Order: sequence, then C-alpha cells, then structure tokens
Amino acid sequence: MENNNNDKIRVNTYTEIDSSEDKLLDEIFWSSYLWIILFFVFSIGLKIHFFAFALFIYFFSFKFQKNLLRNKNKDEKIKELALLNNDNLKSKYSVHLGNLVKKHKKDLEVLTFYNQVKRFFGFDYEIEKTIPSQKLTSSKSNAITPVLIDDVILREHCALMATSGGGKTELLLNSYIESSISRGSGVFAIFGKADNSMLQRVQSISTTFNRMSDLHILDWNPDKRGKFNSNTINLFELGASKDIITMLTSIADLEGNDDGSWNGKAKLFLSSLLKVILTLRDANLFLDISKIDKVFNSTNKFEEYQKHLVKLDYFSFNRLLSETDLLIKFLLIFDEIYETNKNEINTKLYSKFIKIIEVESKNNSSLSHLDSSVKNQFHNELKNVVIMLSNVPDWQSLKNTYIGGVTTENGTVIKGIEAVSLRYPQRSGTFYDLSVAQGLMDKLVNFFDSFAPILKNINSDLNILDAIDSNKIVIVNLPGQNKIYSPILAELLVSTLNLLAERRGKDFIPDTTTLVILDEINSWLKTKNNQSYQIGDLLSVIRGLYMGAVLSFQSDLKETMGSIDNSQIIANVKTIISLKLEDVELLKLLNSKVQKVEKITLEESMKRDKNLKKSHNNEDSKLSKSEEDFFKPEMLSNIKNGEGYIIRNSIASPFMAKYIVQKSLYKTTKDDVVLNRYVDVDVIRKKQIELGV
Repeated sequence: MENNNNDKIRVNTYTEIDSSEDKLLDEIFWSSYLWIILFFVFSIGLKIHFFAFALFIYFFSFKFQKNLLRNKNKDEKIKELALLNNDNLKSKYSVHLGNLVKKHKKDLEVLTFYNQVKRFFGFDYEIEKTIPSQKLTSSKSNAITPVLIDDVILREHCALMATSGGGKTELLLNSYIESSISRGSGVFAIFGKADNSMLQRVQSISTTFNRMSDLHILDWNPDKRGKFNSNTINLFELGASKDIITMLTSIADLEGNDDGSWNGKAKLFLSSLLKVILTLRDANLFLDISKIDKVFNSTNKFEEYQKHLVKLDYFSFNRLLSETDLLIKFLLIFDEIYETNKNEINTKLYSKFIKIIEVESKNNSSLSHLDSSVKNQFHNELKNVVIMLSNVPDWQSLKNTYIGGVTTENGTVIKGIEAVSLRYPQRSGTFYDLSVAQGLMDKLVNFFDSFAPILKNINSDLNILDAIDSNKIVIVNLPGQNKIYSPILAELLVSTLNLLAERRGKDFIPDTTTLVILDEINSWLKTKNNQSYQIGDLLSVIRGLYMGAVLSFQSDLKETMGSIDNSQIIANVKTIISLKLEDVELLKLLNSKVQKVEKITLEESMKRDKNLKKSHNNEDSKLSKSEEDFFKPEMLSNIKNGEGYIIRNSIASPFMAKYIVQKSLYKTTKDDVVLNRYVDVDVIRKKQIELGV
C-alpha cells in the first residue's frame, strides 16, 4: 500500500454470531471444575454438609442441562430434516443411514506421557496409535441421533454424492441394502464396478439373513481366472420389443450413410428379422427351429407348428440370422399358414395385444410398425427385404421355384434353395447381398461370445421383472470400464425399469417398498447423440409404484447425461447425502439446495486528520450483514471417508454414515427402534411344511 494512502480498512468475518449452548456450558463447567472440587473437599472437611450438598447438586446440574440441550437439539434436527424420531418406538423405520453428529472431528494421535513431553519441547516423538476421525465423529459424545427413514421417505428418492473412495458403496451396502435384505424387501441394484468384491459382500449379507435363495447376480465382469460367476439370462426375454431391437442394432454398429449402403441393408435385414421373431415371442408362438423341417414337410403346418413351441433364445435367433435356407423355410411356413388358417394365426398373434395396438402401440414396436394391411401377414416386411437382397424378382417367384423346383437337362428335379440359385443365377451368387448382410453381424456375434456364460443359453435362471415383483434381490454389475458394451446394457436395464413401471400400474400395492440403486451412474449411464434417458420422469413414476431409488455419482451429471436428465434427477430427489466431495459443479449444486449462512463483517475505518498530530485519528466502526454459501470447498474435501452432510428441506446437517461399525446410542438392545419386518410367502410355506400343515 502506498504511503500517501491515509485510509486503512480492517475486516473481521464471523460465520457464527454466538457459540452454541452446549459449547458454552462446557466452557463454564471446565472453567469452574477445579474450584468446585476444592470447595467440595473443604466443605466436607469443615463439616459444612449443606454447602457440600449444594455443590454436589450444582456439579450434576451441568450434566442435566446438557441432556436437556441434547434432547432439544435432537428434536430440532429431526423436525428440520423431517426424519423419524427414535423416541417413538411405534414409528418403525425402513433404513438406518447413520448418525447426525455435532461436528466432524480429526484423527487423534495417542501418545505416552514421555512422548508428550518430547513433543512439547520439539523433539522427535513416537505415536503409540492413531484413533481415526470416523470413530471419534460417531462416538456417543458427538452423536446427536440416528438417521432413520421409513418407506415414505425412501420413496422420495435420494442422491448420494461422493468422490471415488468417499464411502458411497459402504453406505449403500451397510445401510440401504442390508436394511432392505434384513426386512425382506426386494432390491434391484445396478453397479458399475471393475471388480466383484461388492458382490461378495451382498452374498454375505444375504447369507446372514437366510436369503441366499432370493439372491440373483448378473455379473458382466469376469474374475481373475476369466470365469463369470453369474446367473444366466435370456436377453430376448428382457425388455420391450422396441428396446431389444434398438439394443441389438446398436451393438451390431451398422451405421451407414444411407439405406443403400451395405451397412444400411444389413441394418434393415436385422431389424426386420427382429420384428418378426419378437412378434412371435410376444404371442408365445415361437417355433423350435430344430423342428422346422418337420413342420415344413407336414400336410397341416399350423397344427404341427403348435406342437413345437419354445421360448425365443440366442441359438434360434442366430440360426435364422445366418442360415438363408432355414430363414426361407421359416417364412414359407407362415405363407401356407395364412392360406389355410388365417383367422387362427391372427387370433394367436394379436388377441392378447389388441389393447396395446389400439392404445399403446408405441410401447410395442414389434406391433406398432404394422399398418392394418400388413397385420394380415406380419412377415411381409422380412420377405421383401430377402427379395431386395437377392437376384430373385419377387417373393412369389422364389416361393414357386423353392417348392416346385427346377428340372435339369438330365430330367432330375431339384427343389429348395439350390433350385432358386439355378433358376436365378448370378456370378457372385443368387443371395450374395444377403450373405454380405449376414457377414456384417460380426460385432453382434462377438457381443454374445464375450458374455457367453451369461447370454448363450436356452433357459435363463430368472426373469428380472418377475424377480423384482416377488421381492427378490437382483444385483447387476456392469462392465463400467467397457466403453462399448456398458452404455448399451445400461440402456436396456433402464428400459427394463420403464417396462416394470408399465407392468405394475397404479393399482399395484406390494407389502413393502422395492429398493432401486443406480450406483456410479457417471461410469455407465452416458448419453449419446443428445438423447435423454428420462430418468427424472422415471423417478416421478416409480414413486407411486412403491419403489424408492438411490442414485450415486461423483461428478456433475451434465457432462455424462446431459442437462435435461441432470435437472430432472435433482428435481425429483428429496434427500441429498454428500460425503467427501471435490467436484466444483456439485459443490455449486449443494449450495443452491441449502440456506445461505449469515455473515457479519466489522469494518473499522481509521482516517488521519492532517491538521492533528499523528497520534490523533478519527475511527469509524460499523457492522454489515451479508450472506455467503454454506459449503466451502475445504468443508467437503478435507473430511474422511464416511463423513459428510445430509440435506433435506434446505437444511444441511453434519452426518456420519454407516461406514464403520458404530456403537448403539441406546443403553440396551430392547430400547432400539424396531425395523419394519416383512415375511416372505415362501418362508411361511416352508415353515408350514416343517410343521406338517
């Protein structure tokens, strides 16, 4: 500052006007502690018993006042955050998240007396042990009350924010998943972990509460030996038709400049085939491909067809995709069925979906792509694509030649695909374009080969929708590090949630709330081409369908999911838990959700009067009041794992998650709040069998 500047400003900033009441009591107590003890001893010695008794009462009045303050603070916090009060034992909780605490403490170094002396005089000293801050923060002296929520609060959804390693997974396992498993409710959790140690923890919890039979794991990450320790699924049973078509065409990666390119033709062939087989799937009318010759050669194809119905699986799909002769037979079978049993086949295909066609056709693209004229023969589009990718002029010519055959010069009659090739020859082959389209499916085939133990099977271990509705524990671990397959699988799982919401409907009333966890959504739920997953809309819908969601992430969602999904998600969550955090954008978001902190500034202006001596100055002082953000960067970046803040109703309170095993705040076990219990029907039946009922 220049010497000729005669104005100096001193600014003092306070974020708290007064110390808290309990801190003030502590200061008064410890400042008078020694004098109270001395007066008490002298009173006993001088036999002034009344004075001694008065000192004794005064001594314990501090503890009494502190208990009153503790209960007062506890009631105020519970009321501010709209949580459950553990004093009311009739209010059973659903999830125990951790404890509200007075403040976050620091690690404590325990020293011997000798090392304390050495440290005092500045010598090197040895630390006997270090008590971690998490243990001190969660201690009874620092804890205010347990953070308990019921199903109503659970269905209001929660956003869990923390940096990598900040304790998100521990909170999800120790609080949400353990509470849900122990009380018998269903869990549908999607993780994006590179390892499967978390899955072992879930297995351990399920074993503890005797629910291993309810546990279903879909782990897309192989172990160190390259093995998949996972249940199996039939991908063609998972999700709506339109979502399966979108997923498989995305995996095939057949993006072309136009429909006339090789990729464009291959994509058209794949989508047309999927529409046909998924229409049959939805009508429970898919044929066992190994029996196709038997049906093709029968006199009553419709009757024989119905004898060999199976579920659609990968092997059937792959054969129809890659074997031209088999595909043509498959289509010709339906040609004859439409000639002989038109009404019956239409009834089989569409009777169960008439409402979907009329009201919600957009939700089932295997039907919605068909107009009224084409619905009479649902496989027309695929027939036209086959003709487009061949040297045959039209389908009727292919049909007549395939069935009637051609006669060679020596009088031999040849039928089938060989006859078509002889009648309509081409230098590169009659079905050359079709064979090229089939050859471009290598990425799709590689996808199934990459996860063969999970996907390449005829029968699946579970139907995810049935499992969720029956309160099973479904844990999905996506390959978060796989930038190709992870987003595709994520999109399919989100569509599964949408399908579950459609399936449940408003009249669905389960016995307990289903927990939905979307962990580390930054790593696997990434938008592309500015598309929106509409997660916010999904959250608003499932709230009324007895599902509560917890979404965890470590950085701003705008970068990975887009601004639309980001704003919708934040608008639909009523609880925010922030653990150790370093992301600047998330810090801004938190401050926008919390009330500002009042800031008192003392300004003293010292103005020098040139006419007076140097020692005489005019001093003007004033207090100014302003507001500043509640969260500062160091508040969240410097805390330890498991420590953080819980935010509800624009109020933020220091919080210690169930990151470590914490001592109960109750004197006896029976004083603990009772967890909401739900007994599974299967458990009741098992007990009845044991009792011989």
